[in-house]
Amino acid sequence: MKKHFIPAITGIALALGVIGTTVAVTASPNSNNGQVIKNEKHPRIKKAIADLQDAIDYMQKSPDDFGGHKADAIRDAQKAISSLQMACQENK
Repeated sequence: MKKHFIPAITGIALALGVIGTTVAVTASPNSNNGQVIKNEKHPRIKKAIADLQDAIDYMQKSPDDFGGHKADAIRDAQKAISSLQMACQENK
């Protein structure tokens, strides 16, 4: 059971760990064929949001209750997404 819970926790930790990261030139997580997009703000945060949403979708579809932590993990991941989205908006 714990092996399924680890990706969710990893995604949350990743999301919280990249809030202060700013990269001026990087490959966009949404770019085609790894093309470099100049001056895209916070591509790592945007990727973390996508990864968290993927983890939420995975948990919601899974019959596993993740050791009784499923509802809390989904709720916490949704809160992390909201916080990351606000962090990106404040820096526009």
